[in-house]
Amino acid sequence: MSQYSIIAIERQYASGGDAIGRLVAKELGIPCYGREILEMAAERNGQTAEYIEHLEETVSNSMVSSLRALYKIARGETDIIPEEEKLMMSESEIIRELAKEGACVFVGRSAGCILADREDVLKVFIYADDEYRIKRAQEGYGDSPEQAAVNLRKFDKRRANFYNVNFNLDWENREGYQLCLDSGKLGEETCARVLLELMK
Repeated sequence: MSQYSIIAIERQYASGGDAIGRLVAKELGIPCYGREILEMAAERNGQTAEYIEHLEETVSNSMVSSLRALYKIARGETDIIPEEEKLMMSESEIIRELAKEGACVFVGRSAGCILADREDVLKVFIYADDEYRIKRAQEGYGDSPEQAAVNLRKFDKRRANFYNVNFNLDWENREGYQLCLDSGKLGEETCARVLLELMK
């Protein structure tokens, strides 16, 4: 029996991490959460998913300030907590709640860091070279070659910033994961099979 019940995937833009996560979840018959967490946080806070995405793009807080925010909440001072801090706390709360419900796959949202106290979480990083990702962004997202190249930098920077600001960790540092898979070389199905083997 596997020591892991939860997979937390971080991935470069257009590397296929979301598709891989959903393939694994479907095969195992467990839920997969990615953008769904953002949508849950938006609903819980009475905001739109687009507004939440904007907050993530401009995030400048840290886990230290989030701890200060928790202290303020305990004192009933929720009106002075910045929106981006409320977002991080809300997403963290949702991820922990979902993890308590049982086996699942998380894609993005820094779930591996949020669940760092759990030993049953397999932290995975999916990456690929630019050529593969640009081609995939064109085919999967309808990007032009020029826009795909811009988006690679834009979204990777956004994800790295969110990770670094909130957890003071390097998003692409392979030492932060138990497994790193090159989806461009291996293909999405092979990556999914590797994860399935580790979950058995």
